[in-house]
Amino acid sequence: MKRLMPFVLSLCLVLAVAFVATNATADDQKPFFVHFVVVNKTLPDGSDSGPAVLLFKAEVIKLAGGYTELGSSKGGSLENGVVEDQDNLSFIIGADKDISKELKAMTKRLFKDDGAFILSWPGKVIF
Repeated sequence: MKRLMPFVLSLCLVLAVAFVATNATADDQKPFFVHFVVVNKTLPDGSDSGPAVLLFKAEVIKLAGGYTELGSSKGGSLENGVVEDQDNLSFIIGADKDISKELKAMTKRLFKDDGAFILSWPGKVIF
């Protein structure tokens, strides 16, 4: 999932600028954790991950209260000297605490192998 780093860094920069640009006072903001999660559209056995994605969404709602689906994304890795593209789905999940470990265990169970690429960082939120 190293191939996602340029995209992730760009996303972090955009989010950082958005946070700085807000007019809210510090009293209005609450501590929050942002989780960027990328799952494969195809399971290791070659089948479509659609059913696993539906279960993932339902479990994320129970765990964190909701999610934002960013939608299709594409990544790449070097396999035997050749760039291999990978079709993915990306999500942003916010929570009052860092739920990275729970998300990792869930995605390993649902999507097999490594599960998902998960990046989390602390932030502040206003509802």
